[in-house]
Amino acid sequence: MPRLPGGRHSLLACALALCIVQPGSAEVSTDYPGAILVFPKIESDAQRDTIVQVTNNTGVRVFLRCFYVDGRVDRDGGDPSWLVTDFQITLTRSQPTVWVAGEGLPAVPSDRPDDLYPGPVPPVGDGFRGALRCIVVDESERPIGANALTGEATIIDRTTGDSHKYPAISVRGFSANNGDNTLLLDESEYGTCPRVLLLNHFFDDAPDPVVDAPIRTTLTIVPCSMDLENSVPGTATVQFEVFNEFEQRLSTSLPVNCYEDVELSSIDRASQPELSIFNFALQGTLVGLSRMRPVLDARTDTGHGVLAVALEVRGDGLSTAPAHVHFVGGNLQADVIVLSEPF
Repeated sequence: MPRLPGGRHSLLACALALCIVQPGSAEVSTDYPGAILVFPKIESDAQRDTIVQVTNNTGVRVFLRCFYVDGRVDRDGGDPSWLVTDFQITLTRSQPTVWVAGEGLPAVPSDRPDDLYPGPVPPVGDGFRGALRCIVVDESERPIGANALTGEATIIDRTTGDSHKYPAISVRGFSANNGDNTLLLDESEYGTCPRVLLLNHFFDDAPDPVVDAPIRTTLTIVPCSMDLENSVPGTATVQFEVFNEFEQRLSTSLPVNCYEDVELSSIDRASQPELSIFNFALQGTLVGLSRMRPVLDARTDTGHGVLAVALEVRGDGLSTAPAHVHFVGGNLQADVIVLSEPF
């Protein structure tokens, strides 16, 4: 990683201290900078690719460790492939950067001096389906609680040009961070993952009230916990309570192992979507509210919180739009992210 001249170390430490907040609001956010940045949905294949934007919102240089986690299901075993690719980038004060997931960034910049270049970013493999996480670290790659990062991801169809853009999810960092590779999302080192996730959505196959095209919603869920050092993906069970316009309530659950990208009607009725509690044919109203809650247990070495993004697809898929997931409260069980040792 690039190093700052020795005389600037104390200035950097003081400036970063201004970015570290004391424990208070511990909820994740898409509106405020954080010390951990999560992109739950990154795609790259022959049809689509993802434009990734990351911005340093502070007045000092920041260092990042980033991890692509491939969540594609292995055809033989049926489990996620859990392939992790890590890289480091550096952002100067108030510097944004951008790359395409399937292309990355080269080792040598072609359009700027070295001291303004974030550094090389590896391309993801063809067919990648997974997530990206970036953590703020110091020059020695020790995690710190500097709330510097915001980001956006744009998934774009190579043929039609249709695209949808969603904000990355930030987790706040606190001053009690001890700098080791075990990140505690417990309101002391970092904020907790949400206790409840809310999604206001059209029921699948409901007709759009303007263009009359059927609407479907895809939900992407990633666990908050993961062990990168020992190659152990995060797991969770998400309980759904689904309400229609008549105040009727139905429920189901979904196990999540590393990464889940699923149409709502496939959560409970993959082979018969018309019988799903997320489907217009069963519910009889256009819209619904899905309340998602991760199921807790007694473990202390890992948690089962989740983060999510959603996408509405109209008609034959030529029109897409993001559907906002709301985060409520702090989870009652701490999540844990174990980083691999730096090279």
